[in-house]
Amino acid sequence: MSPDPKADEISGQIDQWRQMMAARPGLSNDDVDELTDHLESEINDLRTAGLTPDEAFLIAVKRLGGQDAVSREYARVHSDRLWRQLMPPSSRRPSNGLPTALLLAAGGGLAIRLPYSILGDQASGQFYPRAVGLLILPFLIGYFLIGHWRDETDLPRRIDRLGGAGGLGALAGALAVAVVPLALFPPRPDGQTFWLTAIHLPISLVAATGIAYLGPRWKVLGAWMDWVRWLGEAVVYYVLIALCGGALTALIVGIFNAAGLPDTIVGQIPGWVLPLGAGGAVPVCAWLVERKKSVIENMAPVLTAVFTPLMTTALLAFLVVVAVNGDPVTVDRDVLIVFDAALIAVAAIVMFTVSARPSGPRRGLDWMQVTLVVAAICVDLVMLWAMAGRLGEWGASPNKVAGLGCNLLLLAHLFGTSWYYGRVLRASPADPASAAGLTRWQCLALPAFGFWALLVAVGFPPSFGWA
Repeated sequence: MSPDPKADEISGQIDQWRQMMAARPGLSNDDVDELTDHLESEINDLRTAGLTPDEAFLIAVKRLGGQDAVSREYARVHSDRLWRQLMPPSSRRPSNGLPTALLLAAGGGLAIRLPYSILGDQASGQFYPRAVGLLILPFLIGYFLIGHWRDETDLPRRIDRLGGAGGLGALAGALAVAVVPLALFPPRPDGQTFWLTAIHLPISLVAATGIAYLGPRWKVLGAWMDWVRWLGEAVVYYVLIALCGGALTALIVGIFNAAGLPDTIVGQIPGWVLPLGAGGAVPVCAWLVERKKSVIENMAPVLTAVFTPLMTTALLAFLVVVAVNGDPVTVDRDVLIVFDAALIAVAAIVMFTVSARPSGPRRGLDWMQVTLVVAAICVDLVMLWAMAGRLGEWGASPNKVAGLGCNLLLLAHLFGTSWYYGRVLRASPADPASAAGLTRWQCLALPAFGFWALLVAVGFPPSFGWA
């Protein structure tokens, strides 16, 4: 019979270890119970092998990991819990603080502004559209990698924390591919493929940046929902910073005008402040999201509850217009572009809502989301009808083919979302499998959209002769 570790002198040591673990952030009582079971099982195995109680306890604790290491691991696995609570200052990593974010912000701002100083007006029309992602995102990637690097001390573990050789290779490969349009593609701002690259290349880079954020978890499909959640939170902070920055810039310009400074000097202020702020705000947003997660977490249900009915109303209005018009092929091209953007916004809203959805029984917001998704499916079918008609009537073009592929991808994603949301609404409130399926489906969308965006950005220009 296996020895019971609670029946001997190490029971006091186990209780003391349990109390220390319970004091760590991110660990609930159930987590501590699970850890204690693992510890006791390990002790049982070691004692069966002939070790003394003290030896078994020490080795079992060592195998289980240090208190901080185990706590950090549970924080990563149970990120939905830690997303709602701020870790106390004593437990935060000093390596990923505000000084690092501000230093990278300065680099990001200068990376945006200096090309204009060198290339002049040529940069605005030919360089920036395709290079903006490559100018900003490396500083965000650096912010994540610096934090992972300083979490460990020896090189092998550091490499693993960065995502391993596979993760670093995939990240480097994405950045290298993103350089191809700048290095090899002709700068033709009057061409369709030029702007297709400008729109899709940042999307693929944002998807790849998730590898740097997730580190060793980038191979775990469910972990990508953390990247979705992070992006949603960062967008909210970026908009707030942009609004404040715009108001501050206008105030400074007004003060300098009132002071009677020459227009040549005052006119240069927005040309420096806006690009520096646009690039520098990205690492600052990263720092804010990591430090103030609980603040935006409380806003997420409010934001989704407001935008979901508004977006549903807009989509239903489009369907009414099409029904009155009778032929979607004749709908104005600009209207189709607007509602294509609306469908992409719907996919983003749904993904962010699912990422912030608490586990538990179905809610009213779930029904609102299903209504939004069904309306989006109807709009997408009409869009595909219109695009197929335009292709047949006027022939293929880069924009038409890219739009058709995007809408087919969106349709598949929306159909899958409606299926899994339906399972959530039909399932028992105690059944977590349906919610897990919905989350996994949203995670699958990230690599799918990222790969499609990269294909359009790099493959369409040469395929269509740089048209």
